[in-house]
Amino acid sequence: MAGRPLSPIPASTPPELRALVQRLRDAKEASGKTFAALAKDSKVSESVVRRALAGKGVPSLETVKAITLACGRKEDDMARAWYAAKAEEVLPGARELGPMMVTSRAEFVESMVFMRIEGGYPPLHRLEELAGSDQDGRTRLPHSTLHLVLQGQIPPTEELFTAFMDALFMPAAKRRNWLDAHRRLFADAPARRAWGQPPPVVRDEPSALTSCEAAERALPRLEQDERIKRKTGQLKEPDDYELLGLGYLNSPAPHFQWPDEEELAAWEAEAAAQPAQEHVDLREKLRAMIDRTEPA
Repeated sequence: MAGRPLSPIPASTPPELRALVQRLRDAKEASGKTFAALAKDSKVSESVVRRALAGKGVPSLETVKAITLACGRKEDDMARAWYAAKAEEVLPGARELGPMMVTSRAEFVESMVFMRIEGGYPPLHRLEELAGSDQDGRTRLPHSTLHLVLQGQIPPTEELFTAFMDALFMPAAKRRNWLDAHRRLFADAPARRAWGQPPPVVRDEPSALTSCEAAERALPRLEQDERIKRKTGQLKEPDDYELLGLGYLNSPAPHFQWPDEEELAAWEAEAAAQPAQEHVDLREKLRAMIDRTEPA
């Protein structure tokens, strides 16, 4: 395992990552150390060292710095190479802009990602821990909310963006300029509701459709569908046998043959041309039937 040489850097490796890996390999060769010795001096496992020099992914900044120092090189130059490789991996084709050059919200969010990369690309949970809590004990930088912000799904509030810069230990000079850019781009963004505050009550919403109104709209269509089904033989009047529960109600007629499209179109046109049925008051009809059955 210790004496096994590394394979060539894959051809599919992006250029910035290829440059970083090649510099790490050159530093190892110049140091003359084996993988075991390099792992011991850098205080990382040998498998981590091999993965960092394989060129199949961008290693962590801590791993790159540890290997660089173990090889006797300066970590600043290697850190800049790591930054370029990580930006190429996370934001391919994007260009880093300063606070005065950012002109859109999308570019501002990309700048936040660049800030995270410049800070070593810590996990979101780690950023939440570094931001701490407010005076009420609530976290200032929820990782779930930050994830939505970095995905461009919700705008960052000034409080969240301030906590984000605090977690990355951004210098005060840069912080002022970025706060000005945030206020310029997100001045008309809707303010997010405070934690524990109920949503606003909207009183101008149209009234919901009642069941009676929905039934009045649906009945004409159902009646037209039923007329067509009766003409095509899909429905038939129930006989006494079926009314007693000894058969299937509205079962298809025997020996039914489906009509052609022209005949169906004619039936639909005829059904649509028929006038709507007059409204029948069932209470009046029932009262008349009772009056006829009662003795004089």
